[in-house]
Amino acid sequence: MWMINKFFFLLPVACMAVLGTAQTLPSQPIPGQDPIDCMSSLYAIPNCLQEIAQPFVNGEFGTIGHSCCHAFLGLSADCITERFALFPEFPPTLRDHCSSQ
Repeated sequence: MWMINKFFFLLPVACMAVLGTAQTLPSQPIPGQDPIDCMSSLYAIPNCLQEIAQPFVNGEFGTIGHSCCHAFLGLSADCITERFALFPEFPPTLRDHCSSQ
C-alpha cells in the first residue's frame, strides 16, 4: 500500500519536473535582433497594442497616440513582416498614418 501512495505522490512531481524544464523550439530568429524583444518598444507603452489593434475593429487609425506611432515606426522591417504576416496590407497603412502625425 505504501508503494502505491509513493507512486501517486511521485508521478505528479515527475510530470511537473519534466514539463517545467521543457522548452519549445524557437521560430526563425531575425538576424541582428532578438525575436522576443522585437516588439518590446510597443509593449513598453501602456495600451499601445490595443491602439494598434483598434483599426482592425473600427477601421479608424485616429486612436493611435504619438508615442505608439513613434515606437511602431522604430520597428525593423523584418519584425513588422513577421508579426503582421496575416495582414500584409496593414503595416504600410499604419506607417503612412504614423508618418503623417
